[in-house]
Amino acid sequence: MRFSPLARAIAGVTLLWAMESQAQFSQNLTVGNPKAMALGNAITADSSGIDAVHYNPAALSKLKGRQTALKLVTGVMDIRAEFDAPPHYGDNFFNFKNDPIAGSRSRTTTSTMYLPGLGGTVDVPVLVAPLAGVSINPPGSKFTFATNVYTPQAVGFRRDKDDPGRYMGQEIALQRITYFSPSVAYQVNDEFSVGLSVGFSHQALALKQDFRAPGMLTGVVAAVQDALCTIEGNPMDVLINLCGAPFGPFTDLANLDVDMQQTLSPTWNLGFLWEPTEWFSLGAVYQSEAKMRLQGKYRVEYTDNWQNFWRGLDSSLFGAIFTSITPDGVWENEQGNVSLDVTHPAHFSTGIKVRPLPRWQVNFDVKWTDYGSWENLELEFDRQLDLLTIAMLFAPDNATNRSIILDRGYESVWSWALGVQYDVNDRLSLRVGYEPRSSSIPSDRADILAPLGDADLYGIGAGYRWDKDTEIDIGFNYLISKQDIPAGTSCNVNCSGLLDMVYNPYADLDIKTKVEAYIFSISYRTTF
Repeated sequence: MRFSPLARAIAGVTLLWAMESQAQFSQNLTVGNPKAMALGNAITADSSGIDAVHYNPAALSKLKGRQTALKLVTGVMDIRAEFDAPPHYGDNFFNFKNDPIAGSRSRTTTSTMYLPGLGGTVDVPVLVAPLAGVSINPPGSKFTFATNVYTPQAVGFRRDKDDPGRYMGQEIALQRITYFSPSVAYQVNDEFSVGLSVGFSHQALALKQDFRAPGMLTGVVAAVQDALCTIEGNPMDVLINLCGAPFGPFTDLANLDVDMQQTLSPTWNLGFLWEPTEWFSLGAVYQSEAKMRLQGKYRVEYTDNWQNFWRGLDSSLFGAIFTSITPDGVWENEQGNVSLDVTHPAHFSTGIKVRPLPRWQVNFDVKWTDYGSWENLELEFDRQLDLLTIAMLFAPDNATNRSIILDRGYESVWSWALGVQYDVNDRLSLRVGYEPRSSSIPSDRADILAPLGDADLYGIGAGYRWDKDTEIDIGFNYLISKQDIPAGTSCNVNCSGLLDMVYNPYADLDIKTKVEAYIFSISYRTTF
């Protein structure tokens, strides 16, 4: 089976966008520890229960005896986008202005989840994840052992089939589940602890979307069609037949469906906790990167316009001469195997916990995430491809005969978080937090697949000690992010140059996006 340039291009580019932007969106958002959520994720120097496996394994030394924890995490996202035509819209498309997307609005609140082992996504009213963990500190021992099940990433949504945002994600799910995390903490002395955890995770990415290609080239085709295709028996058809079907800037061309996963993706977390006094503590954790090779399948369904246009072109002399580098339109769909080498980025966090007054506690964290590791990403196919052979001639540093390497230019970012806790009494604690989340995506690479720019995360919650062995915590997060992408400023979404067909589905449109996420978690921890 022959693979067209469209299939290869949209599979590669959209997969990488999905992986990068969604991963940033879900950073620490779906682990679901209520205390961390309420404190704005400023938890590195504090106790986070069995979730210390993730936040700082050294804090496991705070857990005495045998303990188990159950928690429920649930959430919903409200994702919106606006598409407006600026003055002089259509000039780059030879004055074609009848874009049905111009002036439209996109919105979805429908959540999706990936089905590990089975593949594919399923719609859910809200994202829900029941999770659990266990820790053991033998009597008199300085060691604490633990394992935990948690979700470092769990983001998914589905847009309606007629939603204008469907050209950059009709349905998507990015999910990472850590299903086994053997961990150990060692209490060096009364003031200092160290800890190590190893996480074994399942990583998945599923994506469906429609495809169109507004730009100068499709504008030229539409203009030629308007001039020639109304003439019956046009003699030019023998030389170059462009009249097989309408093929303009706003023509729907295909639908892409991609499903990739890796069942075993290991990472490790190393941390320390120093508590020299009752009113001050200092902690730090390094979460390693994970080199992953996602594998799966993709399928492209072509529209009648796509098939008939290329059939018409192939029937002419031009199509016969260049048949090796142009699609022939005989396939209603194309499918194959694909793999993606990508890195789950490393993360570092350090923070302090201070108790300036007996009932008040302040947490402050500084964090760094290495999204710069996505500078180059490589997508590999299971056979030699014609387009890549051509790409090797013009961009030998970015292509081989079976792979394409895409330069992303994402940035490693620093951020901070602040949390405050007030102890009402020995049993009840109230918490609030704030975390400004800097975007790793430069403004000239913004898109709407995961429309996330700089974001603000607000947390609120409470902890209640039921008895000496049992604690109940609740936490709520509200995240909001807005983007403004003027026409032509990001060649991931709205450029319109001759070489910008892959992939700018909203070429020359002004775009505004807004994302709101609501996450709630409740946990129950007790001894056994």
